[in-house]
Amino acid sequence: MNRKWIGFSGILVGMSASALMQTLVATSLPVIERDLGGMALYSWVFAGYMLASTISIPLFARLADVVGRRTLYVVGILVFLIGSALVGASQSMELLVAFRVLQGIGAGAVAPAALASIGDLFSDEERGKIFGIIGAVQVLANLIGPPLGGWITDTFSWRWGFYLILPVGLLAMILAALGLQDKMRASNWRTLHIDWIGALLIGSGLFIGLLGFQQIGLGAGHLVYGIALCVGTAVLLNFAVQWEQKQAEPVIPIALLSHPSLWRATLGTLLLGFVTNSAVAYFPLYLEKIYEQTATSAGLALLPMLLMAGVASGVGGALANGWPRQAQAAAWVLIIAGFLSLTVMKSSNIGWMTAVIGAGMGLLLPVYLQLAQQAGGDSHLATASGLVQLARNLGGAMGIPLLGIWLLGGEVGQTAFSFIFATLTTIGFAGLLLGLISPRPSVYNEHYLPTD
Repeated sequence: MNRKWIGFSGILVGMSASALMQTLVATSLPVIERDLGGMALYSWVFAGYMLASTISIPLFARLADVVGRRTLYVVGILVFLIGSALVGASQSMELLVAFRVLQGIGAGAVAPAALASIGDLFSDEERGKIFGIIGAVQVLANLIGPPLGGWITDTFSWRWGFYLILPVGLLAMILAALGLQDKMRASNWRTLHIDWIGALLIGSGLFIGLLGFQQIGLGAGHLVYGIALCVGTAVLLNFAVQWEQKQAEPVIPIALLSHPSLWRATLGTLLLGFVTNSAVAYFPLYLEKIYEQTATSAGLALLPMLLMAGVASGVGGALANGWPRQAQAAAWVLIIAGFLSLTVMKSSNIGWMTAVIGAGMGLLLPVYLQLAQQAGGDSHLATASGLVQLARNLGGAMGIPLLGIWLLGGEVGQTAFSFIFATLTTIGFAGLLLGLISPRPSVYNEHYLPTD
């Protein structure tokens, strides 16, 4: 096995471990809460991780571009594993949430370094297919996670779910150390300049905004507070843009965002994150509340969506380089068809509908990643990849609380879920329009070039 495939194996193992951890946590959390208490912090086991991994992406993406992918990837995995070990040893819910935040910081470093490394290891023609492979493997990890987490929790202890991820992470570190490369020489570290003020402004703005969406989703009593937080986000991010435009080495080059391929890929991924996380959250709830299915049966309804997403991810990777506009249009049409069927049809047999939606979701992410990396070029590969990952996280964090507003008006019935699915159909139309107004194919291959 040559160095390229050793490095790719390290990326695949590391990203799969991160995906597996999330589903393990979801399965074991009820038992964790029973052992440690702290029901008031239940949601923060997820929210703390998501906030930390999201707001840290811009800074880590910049570091991956100027320092090197291998260093950041290995350090990110190490931080993630330390957090995992500490979560497994936690004696209170407060400590567990704090260590989940540490895990999230590690994950925030891993994602942009891993995605940028794909750009280093493979040519433009190869990347789409590789992104498809990564997407399919992560879907497989998501499928394995719930039953594996349940078995570990029931057979041993919930703590072992966090401990058993350690050797997998160590294997990823070893493979990455052998197969990936760094950009910066050790002697150049003294000249490294990081725009810490810009990173703080961007991170603070994202943090406040995510809290704002969470508050809005709690209903009328929290609406004013949530809107105020979102206004604060707009102010902070406006300051961040003005600051970044004046910096010689900004965290995010603002001019990069004006590239027609990159801003469309980023916005499209935001919409994709919105519909993906919302579907995973609300499909089981729909079957449980409306058709009184068991949690196990409702969870199984997600299998067609996840399986089709894995298969379609490989197809999307094959289409990403030569047919990006056509792939986007086809994917969003599938998503629209699935959610529209759920809106107008009243049935507990939603397997084929979720499969159609999963096919659309799987097609899109490899295409968006390929477009972003082509726009960023070699000098901004990690930054462009990080923006896509950031948009995906933000979309997911926005979708679940905002759609939850439809469920706050008393008894949860068919009408409320029809509004949820209709909203997701509308998001699908927005994604389709975005794909249809994409620029000519030649623009996709034009890299952003800094003016300095």
